[in-house]
Amino acid sequence: MLIAGGGIGGLTTLLAVRARGIDAQLFEQTEAFRQVGAGIQLSSNATRILRALGLGEALARVCVYPEGRDYRAWDDGDRLYYTPLGARAEAQFGAPYYHAHRADLLDVLLGGIANKGFRLNARVEGFAQTADQVTVRLADGTKLTGDVLIGADGIHSTVRGQLFGKELPRYTGNVAWRGLVPAERVAHLDLGRVTGVWMGPNRSIVQYFVAAGRTFNWIGISRSEQPARESWLAEGRIEDALAEYSGWNRTIRSIIAATPRVLRQALYDREPLLDWRVGRVVLLGDAAHPMMPFYAQGAAQSIEDAYVLAGCLAANPAEPEAALQRYVQLRQPRTAWMQDLSRREEELYQMTDAAAIAARNARMRTNRSPESASFPLEQMRLYGYDAEAVLRGGAGTA
Repeated sequence: MLIAGGGIGGLTTLLAVRARGIDAQLFEQTEAFRQVGAGIQLSSNATRILRALGLGEALARVCVYPEGRDYRAWDDGDRLYYTPLGARAEAQFGAPYYHAHRADLLDVLLGGIANKGFRLNARVEGFAQTADQVTVRLADGTKLTGDVLIGADGIHSTVRGQLFGKELPRYTGNVAWRGLVPAERVAHLDLGRVTGVWMGPNRSIVQYFVAAGRTFNWIGISRSEQPARESWLAEGRIEDALAEYSGWNRTIRSIIAATPRVLRQALYDREPLLDWRVGRVVLLGDAAHPMMPFYAQGAAQSIEDAYVLAGCLAANPAEPEAALQRYVQLRQPRTAWMQDLSRREEELYQMTDAAAIAARNARMRTNRSPESASFPLEQMRLYGYDAEAVLRGGAGTA
């Protein structure tokens, strides 16, 4: 089995198929697994899988265990809504909800695969398939053959382009500001162990601790007609970020001002595909279903993909094409729902009409007490997803 792409989806796929006795080789185009990126939310649907793959203890050492998700108004900081996490979420969904640094998660995954089974500086430039095998061509001219190819090579996937034709992803009209702050710089703000969600006209901010509490992470999303660079390494300026959030609550502006380095990144997604497979080649993660970050599910859906794909291949090793097709049938409806849900959440977070904002806030305030807060139906469906039950033919809240 061949895997193009060494991000979260690709590495989880390598780990998941290996756990089921399937030999695989992963190809990553960079010279090293770069420690880039920022915070990431690992909801129960993802951590259930990572624990099943033997990573539970390693995750717990590097993650933060938030108590809840706290929605607040952009200007006066009024609490609008509260969703329980922590022990209540773990009891409800059978797995913890974590905050992590993306680099820490990659390290945990690399430890799980014992740092083997991959090639670095190995860009997949194309492939050819026959009735019984797939051959990939690397940038250096090397050719390697396997029984299937998994395209886990991101939103600009080379594998997707060859399967379905090259197309530009959709600019969502939003750019993301990202920052990481040493925890001691914001200790005086009493930020708490929560996912803080601040909602304002045309922009929003999500913030939380990562790296076992040593670092505070924030991502600000704002609507912009002019996209920024689409890169984890695209530098922004602190003064521009402060100008973007002019007039916002003092807590938010203090966090931005305390940030040593800010990144500014354009956000793209794609329309859902009806199928991700042609013959023995299939897509996974952002290559198949890139989505907006408002539900924090991009990585989690890649992790779900990886586990279900491995289960399908292990259940039908003699007919890999049928196994890949079953994987798509199990996963495509859920990820299409998630893509749509993420888009719709943008309007909830960033609406501009004063009457609509007042009505939203009034609705949300009915669930703002931590003691009485409940899980919305969408979160029950999302976080309660049980990939193993889905593979066994059960509902699994798919």
